Amino acid sequence: MLDMDYSDSVYRPAEDSYMVMDHANPGARMLEIGAGSGIISIYFASLGKIVTATDISEDAIKLIKHNAEKNNVRINVIESDLFENVNGKYNTIIFNPPYLPVEGESPQWSGGSDGFKVISRFLNDAWKYLEKHGNIYIVLSDLTDINLLIKNYNNRYNFKKIASMDFDFESIFLYELTVIS
Repeated sequence: MLDMDYSDSVYRPAEDSYMVMDHANPGARMLEIGAGSGIISIYFASLGKIVTATDISEDAIKLIKHNAEKNNVRINVIESDLFENVNGKYNTIIFNPPYLPVEGESPQWSGGSDGFKVISRFLNDAWKYLEKHGNIYIVLSDLTDINLLIKNYNNRYNFKKIASMDFDFESIFLYELTVIS
């Protein structure tokens, strides 16, 4: 059981975070983009993974470091807008992105008018940071046009739905992506 602290200025873990923790199977070297409180990175570090966690928010970076120390795990923490300050290649990249199709809201959950503003930027570059045979886990919502996203990136990635959760207002999905050779 993890002992976590939270902040009003940082995305608080919700069902999407726990779905990743329950269903992702990362390789030995893992990168989490947009780690928020750090719960996913800390969980996998506690299982022995070598983890790098990033976030664009300075508050999130402080919280990840605090929570990692509190849970006695070592994580490389980098302040970064997606891959801006990331170097190297990883077996697995995890991204629980801002996916809601809204504008002008908090960047913690605002994915732009179509929900893909941040996701598209991520998918344009993610493959460059994967080891051969690496994988990506990403959370998507049915409030967006997931089929269009897949169509736009099916020349670069294979998409495999591995988990879902249904709510009154939306369904969320965890996809595993692999790079097409």
